[in-house]
Amino acid sequence: MASALKRKRGPVEVLDTPKRTKSIKDSQDFLQKSELLHEVSWEASLNPPTKTKELVRTNGTNGDGINLQKNSNHAEAVEFEGFVDEQKTQREEESRRKKERHSKGSNSSHAWKGPSYVWKLSESIGGRILDVDPVFTEDEKFLILANRAAIQVYSTSNSLLTRTIKLKIDPSTRPNARIITYCLSPTNSNIVWVACSDGAIYSIDWTSGAGSDQYWGISSTGCIHMTVASMESAGRRRDVVFTTEPKKDGGWRITANELAPPKGPIETVARTIYTSNQRVNFLKTGLEGSTIVAASENRVLLGSLRSTEYGTIDKIKYEFRVFESTDVISSLDIKVTERPKVAGQMDKKRYPIVDVVIGDVKGAIFIHNDLLQNLARSQRKVAEDSGISLIPRRLHWHRQAVHTVKWSLDGNYIISGGTETVLVLWQLDTGKQQFLPHMSATIQNVVVSPSGSSYGVQLADNSTMVLSVAELTPTANIAGIQACVLNYEEPIDSSVRRVGEDAYEQPLFQHTPAVINPADPSRLLLGVGQTQAVSYRKPLVTSVPFLQTFDLGAGHNVSRQALTRTNITNINMAPNAHRISEPRVTHMQISFDGNWLVTVDEWIPPKRDLDFIGPEGKDLEFERQQRLEVFLKFWQWNKENEDWELVSRIDTPHASTDGVGAGRILDLASDPSSLRFSTIGEDGIVRTWSTKTRKRDGVPARGKDGKILRNWTCQHAISIGKSELLDERDDAPQTPSNACVAFSEDGSILAAASGISPNGLLHLLDPELGTIRSSLNSMFEGHIVNMKFLGQDLITLSDRILVYDLVLDSMRYSIKLGSTVTSLSISQKLEMMHLAVDGKSRTFAVSLPANFDVSSTSDSQQQSLLNRYSELAVFHQDKREPLLQNTFSTLITALLPAVGSEGYLVLDSAAEIRTVLKQGTQAVTSLAQSTSALQLDAPEETTTELSRLPEDEEEAEEVDEIQPTATTPDEEEDDETPVVTQQQLSEVFNVGPSFALPPMEEMFYRVAGLFSSQPLTQSV
Repeated sequence: MASALKRKRGPVEVLDTPKRTKSIKDSQDFLQKSELLHEVSWEASLNPPTKTKELVRTNGTNGDGINLQKNSNHAEAVEFEGFVDEQKTQREEESRRKKERHSKGSNSSHAWKGPSYVWKLSESIGGRILDVDPVFTEDEKFLILANRAAIQVYSTSNSLLTRTIKLKIDPSTRPNARIITYCLSPTNSNIVWVACSDGAIYSIDWTSGAGSDQYWGISSTGCIHMTVASMESAGRRRDVVFTTEPKKDGGWRITANELAPPKGPIETVARTIYTSNQRVNFLKTGLEGSTIVAASENRVLLGSLRSTEYGTIDKIKYEFRVFESTDVISSLDIKVTERPKVAGQMDKKRYPIVDVVIGDVKGAIFIHNDLLQNLARSQRKVAEDSGISLIPRRLHWHRQAVHTVKWSLDGNYIISGGTETVLVLWQLDTGKQQFLPHMSATIQNVVVSPSGSSYGVQLADNSTMVLSVAELTPTANIAGIQACVLNYEEPIDSSVRRVGEDAYEQPLFQHTPAVINPADPSRLLLGVGQTQAVSYRKPLVTSVPFLQTFDLGAGHNVSRQALTRTNITNINMAPNAHRISEPRVTHMQISFDGNWLVTVDEWIPPKRDLDFIGPEGKDLEFERQQRLEVFLKFWQWNKENEDWELVSRIDTPHASTDGVGAGRILDLASDPSSLRFSTIGEDGIVRTWSTKTRKRDGVPARGKDGKILRNWTCQHAISIGKSELLDERDDAPQTPSNACVAFSEDGSILAAASGISPNGLLHLLDPELGTIRSSLNSMFEGHIVNMKFLGQDLITLSDRILVYDLVLDSMRYSIKLGSTVTSLSISQKLEMMHLAVDGKSRTFAVSLPANFDVSSTSDSQQQSLLNRYSELAVFHQDKREPLLQNTFSTLITALLPAVGSEGYLVLDSAAEIRTVLKQGTQAVTSLAQSTSALQLDAPEETTTELSRLPEDEEEAEEVDEIQPTATTPDEEEDDETPVVTQQQLSEVFNVGPSFALPPMEEMFYRVAGLFSSQPLTQSV
């Protein structure tokens, strides 16, 4: 828990009293008030509902992965509304279950046995890199980045994560705290200053991680931006932290803070040096804090230090001048140098040379040379200064906002970047431009290394690279999870009125298509886009044209390739200035052997492209659907190139309901036992797809490796849209917007359900014969969202969770969801409700959105994604009570089983991955740590005194006098070499997949013990 080091404004004593935090019990109560099963009604089933509040959670974690239950070896009861019968002890409950199993004569091979396993949530990996300038260390060996909760130090030589420093943030007292910016101390190169959104400032030693548990609370209204200057006065040098923050009574201010440790000789003081009625977005300092440059909308604020004669920072004074630009400023940088002395020239005040470069939201770059001196002379209005001109030099190449602009170290170049994915170098003397095009995404930030030999470029796809200035080639590449993330602040260029993109009618967060490769369980495949930031105000329909392969064991990106047509080019806009839209990958599945990947992508023209047909009286939405493009693609893994090759593309695999144009594919399933896939479309037809030998002139075609080439074709087409069991009602929808298909574990059954069924009708199909075996009613309620097979059970997710035993032909149990979930629209349910099953642990996990209050009277609150989150529960197929129930602080975008081990993987809207697993087992992501945590960068041990060469003769004589200790016959070592069988080694190494192995030290002692005649003891 981080303790707060508060400071007061003015020369007063520092207070080191830590902030009051809520007790652990309060935090647990917060998690117990969950909306996941807020309204629970246990329906009649083969097993009657229990009357005991089951013990369901031990060592639970909150959404940030922080343990909320310490020093507790027992589980606690979770109360659900509508289920308030009297409590019983765990022994009585277990006795009752045994009697029920005995009375019904259960033949189930997976009946619940033994005590409940305790499930937990692991620490997160990944995360979104903040849209802040990266920081080079002084020796340029490391690059410092940050996500919302941790500082990350990467090596520039090998791009590996060297150290992760997580801030100690108590979610009970600081629920909305997150890192917003950071910068290196100019006084001590080992210190990095970190600012949080709630006004907390940390001083952290990035080489050791010290200082992450204490902070200064500088403002109760939060913090917007921060920069640090090293200033000297009264014979003392100190770091002065300049921050921009909102005021309680409205407006914004710039504050200078001197933050000192508690109980020291130096006081912690602060002073407001400027106030504004407009938001201050950027803040730069130069020449040891003598000059401050800030940007507030379209105004440039220049502050100059009045006097260096001040003892403490609360006595410091700045003089500010304001210069207005033409448009809103989107980026800014300064270059400050000492003004050389000119013989015979007497100035009342010698200002430093302040060169300012700004980029605006419309793509223009303005260069102001010696701006501070020119502003001061223009205000004097003296005769000799009447010829002063404040007109800047203007450069214009970017078509949209200039996201970043920087001076080169020598001041001869300007580096800029934006949405064009092009790094532009402007040579000021000649006016020529040099381009580095075709970057992978929008350029957000560029920094120049201390020596000027490298550029640090941060992109919008959650990646950062280090470029060599001489060759403009990457020397380091750092890429995280590139899934969509929720942006808590509106971008600066949102003030420019542009043609709007297609947005969702209700607030929702798109799900992320994701699968785990069975051939390599540490490889996670994700469908990602070029730009991942999703606005919390009005979420847009985001294109997903790329496939990212992420290594869960190493915690870094492996590769990225295109799955659809893309527009990574500087000409990514149409002639009418509309951005060219890209297709979206909606579904993704992988074969049981990991050699085949199947994707579904669709593209529909934006509404703006068909506005011209509106006056003709045509239905705009109908015309868009007629132009819908849907492709089913089959990819094969190429071992030589290590990428996925497109083998078959099926155009329009399903027709629309009227038979004209393409129809959407509503679900995609993979057969876990053979090379077979299945799709269901809005036409109410289930199609199975299998391989077929590719022939040329009747002869099987073979590849370079001699293997027979195969194509994918439709094996069966089964219509389930019209059935005798389907109610013929006028109000029943004829065009389904949702449907599901699922294969059983042995591939003998294919379950299919369409959203047009009003009575929960579900069909069981024979995938070999392509016929309907049987149909079941009341298998789901409302809209069917997802369904999976778990052994002999079929689990459906709709407005209730239902577990149905197909062998016994009876329902095990069902759980009715709360009104906050059932009241959501079908599109919200399909995107934010998730279901996953784990055959090894015989469990399934459910994720549901929470805090979506449809009764809110404010339209802006209904459309906003702020304060929305998800809840996760893990159930055993024989138990109604959840084994784990956890509330996240973010929205879950993907939920997958951890292939190769027991548990689940959870991906959220912060691009963080967590593992849900049993306590005592190792997570898939356990090795995705920094090299310091894995002790891979530990210094070599120093040599002992006897292993080095003697330095003089006396020392050599002392070494010669050392004689080996004589041993008695009883103490003589056995010279026989022990025989180690292959079975003994298998018992040591074959204990699970590579990512689930025990610690390396433990395995070493096990192997060494086999080859040693005497038992080895492991040091503690």
